[in-house]
Amino acid sequence: MDTIKRSSRKMAFLNSMLSLMLLVMALSVFSFAPVYGAEEKLGNNSSTISQQLGVKSPSTDLWRAVRNREFDGLQGLSSSSQAKSMGAGSLIDAKGQEWRGFRRNWLLPYGGYFLLGVTGFLLFLYVVIKKVKILNGRSGKTISRLSTMQRISHWFMVILIGFMALTGLLLLFGRFVAIPILGSDGFAFVASASKEGHNLFGPLVIVSLLLMLVYFIRHNWPAKGDLKWLFSLGGLLSKKHLEIGFFNAGEKLLFWFTILLSVVLSITGLLLLFPYYAQTEAYTQLAIVIHAIAALLLIALAFAHVWMVVMVEGTMDAMKDGKVDENWAKSHHSRWYEETTGSEVLEPDAHEVGSSSSESKKEGVYQ
Repeated sequence: MDTIKRSSRKMAFLNSMLSLMLLVMALSVFSFAPVYGAEEKLGNNSSTISQQLGVKSPSTDLWRAVRNREFDGLQGLSSSSQAKSMGAGSLIDAKGQEWRGFRRNWLLPYGGYFLLGVTGFLLFLYVVIKKVKILNGRSGKTISRLSTMQRISHWFMVILIGFMALTGLLLLFGRFVAIPILGSDGFAFVASASKEGHNLFGPLVIVSLLLMLVYFIRHNWPAKGDLKWLFSLGGLLSKKHLEIGFFNAGEKLLFWFTILLSVVLSITGLLLLFPYYAQTEAYTQLAIVIHAIAALLLIALAFAHVWMVVMVEGTMDAMKDGKVDENWAKSHHSRWYEETTGSEVLEPDAHEVGSSSSESKKEGVYQ
C-alpha cells in the first residue's frame, strides 16, 4: 500500500514538473518569437508570429529607423560618431546584406562554374588532340633562347601566381570546399594563414610584373606573320609553313593579357589592403568583385599556358636551361632561328615530314 502511495506521489511530482516545463517553454516562445521574427525579416513591421498573436515588438520601429537613418520622421539624415573611420556614422548598413547575397548567389557559383568549365575543356582537348612532336625529331643540337634573368623572372611570376591563386581560391571557395575535408577548426587555421600570406606576398606581384616587362616586352610587339598565325589558328587551318619570330601571336596575347590582369590585380589588391583610404564600402565591394574576376581569368590563362607547354614537345626545354633543339626552333620559330644563326630555313625541310609522312601525321606533327 505504501509502495503504491509512493509511486502515486512520484507520478504526481513528475507530472507537475512536466507541466511546469511546458509552461516555461510556452512562455519563452511567446516572449522571444517576435524578436526572432524581426531579425529574420528586417523589412517587415513585425514577425509572422507577432502578427498571429497580435503583439508588436517594441524594438521593431526603433531598429528600422536606425537602419533607414530616420530621425523624427525624416529619412536620410546623417548621424555622428566620435569614431573617425569609414562607415562610423552608420550603425547598420543594410547594403551589406545585399552584397553578401551577391557574393554567395552570383560570384561564388558562377566563378566556380567558370573554372570547372575551363579545366574540363582543356582536359577534353588533352584527350582529343595528340601531342605535337618536334618536326624531324630532335637533332641533338641546341640553340640558346632565354637568358638566366629571363628564366628567373618567368619562374618568379609562375611561383608567385601559383601561391596567390591557391590562397585566393581557399579564401573564395574554401568555406564550401575545405570545411567538409578539414573541419571548421582546420579551415580556420588554413584560412587565416592564407589571408596573411596573400596580403604579405601580394605586393610582390608588382615586382614580378616589372621584371616581365623589362625582360620580355621587346619580344612581344606586333610583327609580320602574327595575323596569319591568328587566322590559321596557329597553323591548324593551313598546311603552309608559318614564319614566326621569337614569339608567335598566341604567346604575345598570353603575355599582354597576363600583364593587363596583373595590373588590375595589383591596383585592386592595394585598395583592399588599405580599405579606409578615402573609400566607401561600395568602392571596396566593387574592388573585391573586380579582383576576383581578374584572378579567375588569370588562373584560366595559367591553365591554358600549362596545357600548351605540355602539348608541344620541346617547349619546356627553354625554361629548364635556356636552350632549345634546333629542329624545334626551325619548326616553330623559323624567322627567329634565321636571325639568330644566320642560317636559312628551307621551307621543304620545315614541313616535308608533316606533309608527306603518314607516320608523322599519326604523331600529330605541327604544321
